[in-house]
This record gives sequence, C-alpha cells and structure tokens, in this order.
Amino acid sequence: MELYQLKIFVTVAKSGAVTKASEQLYLSQPAVSAQIKALEEELGLALFDRTVRGMSLTPHGVVILSKAEQLLAQQHDLLDEARRLRGGLSGRLRLGSNRGASAVLLGKLLAQLSETAPELDVSLEFGSPADIATALREGRLDAGFYTEYEQQELLFSAPVDSFGIQLAVSPQLLPSTFRAEPEPDWQWLALLPWISAPAGSCCGRAAETLFVRQQFRPAKMIEADQEHLVRALISSGVGIGLLHTPTARDAAAKGEVRLIGPVLQQVQLVFGCLARRRQEPLLVLVLQLMAQIAEETAHSYAN
Repeated sequence: MELYQLKIFVTVAKSGAVTKASEQLYLSQPAVSAQIKALEEELGLALFDRTVRGMSLTPHGVVILSKAEQLLAQQHDLLDEARRLRGGLSGRLRLGSNRGASAVLLGKLLAQLSETAPELDVSLEFGSPADIATALREGRLDAGFYTEYEQQELLFSAPVDSFGIQLAVSPQLLPSTFRAEPEPDWQWLALLPWISAPAGSCCGRAAETLFVRQQFRPAKMIEADQEHLVRALISSGVGIGLLHTPTARDAAAKGEVRLIGPVLQQVQLVFGCLARRRQEPLLVLVLQLMAQIAEETAHSYAN
C-alpha cells in the first residue's frame, strides 16, 4: 500500500466521482480507477458502491477513510516537521516548461510545492526545450523541463517521461485513393504545405530527419512555435505536420486528423538544473519531488 493510493482514495471519497477526482489529481480516469481497484484488492474490502450517480462509500469504506485521513495527516505533520528542521524554504523558484509534453508533470510539481513549501514563490517561463536549457545555463531559470537533445555537462538532469512523434494530416486534404500503408507516397505529401515546429525543437529535428531519410523537401513550410497551434493548423486543413503522440492520438480520436505511418521516434523528457547548483537545498527538494512524481506517474500508467 502506498500513500499516493490513500490520497487517491480520499479524493474520490470526498468528490464522490472518479471524474472529479482525476481532475483534482491530474491523473487519467483509468489510472484513478486502477489505483482504487488495487487498494481494494490489497485490503480485501469493497470500499465503494459504484452507481450511476457516482461513487459512494461502503460501511467498510467509511472506516478506512477515517484511518486514511489520519495517515495522510501524519504525513503532512512529518513534512511540516522536516520543513521546520531545515529552517523552511522561502524565496523564489523560477521554473521553465513548454505547454505540451511537460504540462501534466508541471501541474503535479506545483501542487506538491504548494503543500511542501507554501512560503515559496514560484514563477514560470514557457518556451521550447532549447530555450529552457539555455535559460538554465545562463542562470535565468533555476530548474525546468527539456528534452534529451539539450543535455550537456553543465546541466544535471533526470528522465521524467517520454513521448513519441507522429505525422498527422487533416482528412480533407487526402484523396480517397491515398494509402498510408505499407509506405505513404512521400513525393505526393511533399507537395502539401508542412506545418513545422522551430528547427531546434524535438519535432523540428524529427521533421528534418524525415526529409533526409525520404529524400524530399516540402514545397512550402509554415512555422508554428506551439504544439496547440500546430494541431489547430493541421486540423483546419492548412497543411501536414508532426505532433507529440498523446496530442496526435487525441486529435485522431476526435476525427480532426488522420495519422500517417507509425511513431517516427521516441523522445525522452528530462527535468534538470545547473549541475553546480544541484546541492542547493531548494533544488534538492524540487529534484526529489519531481523524481517522486515521475515514479508515481509511471506506476499509474503501468496499472
């Protein structure tokens, strides 16, 4: 039994619905349901009655809720005591992130920081992974998310997630005779406008690798520096382009785009800071919290 499972259980019990709990916890509904099921199996008790109106506690669930709240309160007291012993952490933390792949992890980190170091002020700067890495090296940011491509000796980083990159196009741009398998007609696709992320981004690099491998250069390129803009342009039929796999599959499930071919490559997302600063108390805390969040998120996905 893990404390995060108890936190999920208490949140579902208080909200009365998996949907509301998943929003509060920044987890998917299947992940929340899986953790509740795992907790029930470990305890050998049914904690909830599932109804069309939501989740209501069983008599056993009411008893376990009281115990779970006591354990979480003890955890909170322990964190408070640890904060008192280290003199408390205050000041400003400057975090860097993009608006795509790291958004969920960033939300969880901010929630943990708010609970663990409530006196800490946090400021956010959004940009490409290359922008974040540069800001870290220049001292304009304290910590942030970037990709494996930006890792250097000056930076200390740890992997926190990974994502794929896929090619997407609006169905309205494709003729009825177009076939994506086993190999798409790259020369025909080259005639379409391509929506391109900046050259230094992971999607920009993946696009350049694709052009070299397939020996073509698009007739027209349109640059967009945010993934939600790339998605909007592709969905509206402006052109073809690359999206991170979660975004691509969500757009495909909603009928906005059609995916062409398999995942082109996997990109590792990392979280880091300047190597020479990694032992500073504030950064020690942030790195520890991020490592815990990454582990819990991976565990939730696995279940």
